[in-house]
Order: sequence, then C-alpha cells, then structure tokens
Amino acid sequence: MKKEETKITISDIAEMAHVSKSTVSHVINGTKNVSADTKKKVKKIIDRTGYTPNLVAKALKKSETKTIGLIVSDITNQFFIDVIQAINEEALKDGYMLILGDSDDDPKQELELIRSFKERCVDGLIFSPTTHSEKYAAPYLDSVSLPVVCIDRTLDDWRDWVGTENRNAAKMLTRHLIELGHKRIAFISGLRGINTTEERIEGYKCALQESGITFDPRLLILGESRIVPSKIRSKERFKTIWDTDDFPTAIVASNNLMVLGIMRTLQELSIRVPEDMALVAFDDFEWADLFQPRITTIVQPCRDIGIKAVKLLLERIKNPTAAAQRVEYYPRLEVRESCGVMLGNKSKRREER
Repeated sequence: MKKEETKITISDIAEMAHVSKSTVSHVINGTKNVSADTKKKVKKIIDRTGYTPNLVAKALKKSETKTIGLIVSDITNQFFIDVIQAINEEALKDGYMLILGDSDDDPKQELELIRSFKERCVDGLIFSPTTHSEKYAAPYLDSVSLPVVCIDRTLDDWRDWVGTENRNAAKMLTRHLIELGHKRIAFISGLRGINTTEERIEGYKCALQESGITFDPRLLILGESRIVPSKIRSKERFKTIWDTDDFPTAIVASNNLMVLGIMRTLQELSIRVPEDMALVAFDDFEWADLFQPRITTIVQPCRDIGIKAVKLLLERIKNPTAAAQRVEYYPRLEVRESCGVMLGNKSKRREER
C-alpha cells in the first residue's frame, strides 16, 4: 500500500532553508524586508516542494478571509453580467476572491444568501437590493458587523452605493422620441417597488410633462425582472392598444430584458421596427448592435460601477466608521436606427393588416 504523502509545512520550509518560520512568513506575505539571497533561497524551496500556505489558518489569525460576497438580483441580466466581470477583475487585483449569489429578486432568498456569506466569514458584501430588502436584509445587516456596498439599486441613504443616474437618463430617452415627432409613447417598466424602476418612470413622465404631453396610464406597461412574464403582459396590453385610434407610435423599454420581451411581442403582432413602431431601450448590450434595425439605447458604465464598488468596499473594510459614499454615474445616449419611423406610415400599415 502506497504511503500517504506528508503535507509540507512552513516549519519544514524554514528548516530546509535554515531560517526562522517568521522569515519564511515574511517572504510569502511580503510583510518585511528580507535579503535578496534569503528570499531567493526560500522561494526556490517553496517551488521545489510545492508548498501552499494554509489560507484558513491565516484567515483565522488575521480575522480576514480575502473573500467578497456578491449578490445580484438577476444573474441572467446582461447589465449584471458586465458588472460582475468588472467586480471580479478588480477584486482579484487586490487579492480577493468572489463568492457569487443570485437573489432572483426574492427578498427572503436574498437574506439567506447574506446570512450564508456572513457564516462563511466574507470580509465584505456587494449587493443589488430587491423589493422589500428593507424588511428582510436591512435589519439583519444592521445587527451584524459586515461592510456593505449597494450597487445599481439603493437600500437606504446611509450605506455606500454606486450606480447610474436614472431620472434624467429616462427623460433623455423619452425626449429623443418626442423630438422625432412622437406623442403617444409607451413605457415598459421593470419591477415596481425598486428605486431604479420608479426613477425611470419619473423621468419618462417628466419628459412628457415638459413637452406638454398628457400622461396616459394605459401606456405604462408594468413589467417584471424576467422576460417571460413581461412578454405575456406586454403582448396582452399591446393587442388592446394596437386596435385603438390612439395607438402608440413609440416604445421605451426600461431595461435590456424588457427589450427581448417587447421585440418578440412586436414580431408576433407583425409590428415592424422602425416602420410601424419606434423603439428605444435603457441598457446597452453587446447584441444591440446586431439587431436589425440597431437599437437606440442608454449606455450604462458597467465597468466603472463594478470597479468603484470594489474600491468603496475595501475602503469600508479599512474604515468601518467613515461617512457613507454615494457615487452616481451619468450614462450616455447611443443613437442608432430603431427610431427612424415615419409617423404617417402607421395608419397605412394598419389598413393593410
């Protein structure tokens, strides 16, 4: 029977190198100047023996695990995919590993993930709150010592947060359509009860008001955080709206998942973009440029948000009592071809149908 190999310890490395354990530790962690010759000798032995540090023991000793918990509300959303990538890259630069969780926009599931991360002794948490997070996640976070940074959505005014300005961005999208001559503009919202959705609706309404256009509640179509429910709701609503005399000539989709749902709905109803309907969207995505026509979008700085979230969290870890920081990025409008509708063609198209 093959004899089980003995795990190499820091004491073994010290003995082989004829130095103290503390010297080996300083070489591994870079915590103290060690002569070049000694450093070279110790590293050579480490490479030859395949020694790996005991990270668990190190974490217990230093009260840190070099891990960050990250919870997003919808891992299928391209916005979060891009933010996650940036967070992971930035965290790795600082020697932190990422543990990822998806709350699925369920506040109870979100709370269980936060508890689980806390039990695993993560050094800090980055998360995008969902509806009712203030009833579930907030009280728990208030009761434990865990550095937190919110992204995209806000939880309260006294925690660190980084995200996008939503009101003016949604107003910019809507105003773009108004300047092209549209007055009947439908708005497909995201999940109600979260600040990003409410702020974008406010921006939409504000653009209408400032242009002297009366807000029509029938044109506010309530979506969710997933494609399928929104597709079903929008299809039913559009069937009703399309057959009226005051039909919309343009649509604002409030996030990229709503775009997928509404594009499928328009195809099923034989409504062409931009010939029959102009379309704009909040959130850019890699394949927006591949749609025909290419979709006009609001571009959020996903990488900036992810990188800044990590920086804010590391600052919070170092200084738990510092004043909260709130960083708001202003997105830009990317104009493409999805709004090139001729309003006079709509009536003709309806007669053909």
